[in-house]
Amino acid sequence: MKRIISLFLSILLFHSCEVIEGPYMSGDVNPIDTSNNYVKKVLIEDYTGHLCSFCPDAARELDVILDVYPNAVGLAIHGVNNFTRPYVVDTVFNSDEKYLYDFRTSWGKDLDDFFEVSANGLPKGTVNRIDYSSNGNHRKDFAQWSSLVADELEKEIKFGINIDIVQTPLMLSDQFDIIINSEALSSLNGNYKVVVCIAENNITTWQKDGTIDDPNYKHKHVLRSFLTPTWGDNLAGPEINNGDVFSNAYTCIISDLENDNSNYSNTLPLGAGNTGQWNTENLSVIAYIYDISSYEIIQVEEKSFISN
Repeated sequence: MKRIISLFLSILLFHSCEVIEGPYMSGDVNPIDTSNNYVKKVLIEDYTGHLCSFCPDAARELDVILDVYPNAVGLAIHGVNNFTRPYVVDTVFNSDEKYLYDFRTSWGKDLDDFFEVSANGLPKGTVNRIDYSSNGNHRKDFAQWSSLVADELEKEIKFGINIDIVQTPLMLSDQFDIIINSEALSSLNGNYKVVVCIAENNITTWQKDGTIDDPNYKHKHVLRSFLTPTWGDNLAGPEINNGDVFSNAYTCIISDLENDNSNYSNTLPLGAGNTGQWNTENLSVIAYIYDISSYEIIQVEEKSFISN
């Protein structure tokens, strides 16, 4: 029977961006079969920063991967480190009002602190958080991402995820109900959690890109907020039957989430609360399920707030 289970200014940067040439996507790729109700999908977490001059190379590689693999999902995570801090409008530092935006979030800090990606040099990321270990096997150079995505997409699909987004029927309302419906597609043993977050595409502001200070850089797949705790809500386990269904519902008010990020920014070094101006048309919900024992992400789904 189916069950319904309802991060004092530092002048020097202490960690170096790693130089990796790219892009790396090439060759023929078999098309993805999207004829089934559920298909295997993979999450690429790109740890980045607007002061990281080599990070745009990883972002461009991510874009190519997402073009080639429709079932890949990207999430750009800004931790709390020297690459993500804003500048201060101060003649001593001669910031010229560059890099004032604050992409940092408490959830990005939690993830970066735990997986220790920025501390080991950017750009790097994770692919479904595979190979998690204390020696850092989970931290993948972006040159590795494409082949790892291909491997992950070949794996058995264990869960299906469907996202419903319902806007409150009031004019100019920024309140949304998010319903995450998940289904076990095989019988499983283990404990799983579901994480629900919000990302935004095409945020145009400053980025160091090689030797260039680009004021018109488009930051994509940017983590904005979590609707769950950083490590998610309990979903299922330890015994799961094929066909078991789970439902998790969340209500979010975009302006409140913006204010939360602004308040968090004000608690950080050089934070001035400059975190707003979210564009609902560029927002999406990303939901993923992961295995508590290994941190490996088993399935992910993404859906835009506003359907085109």
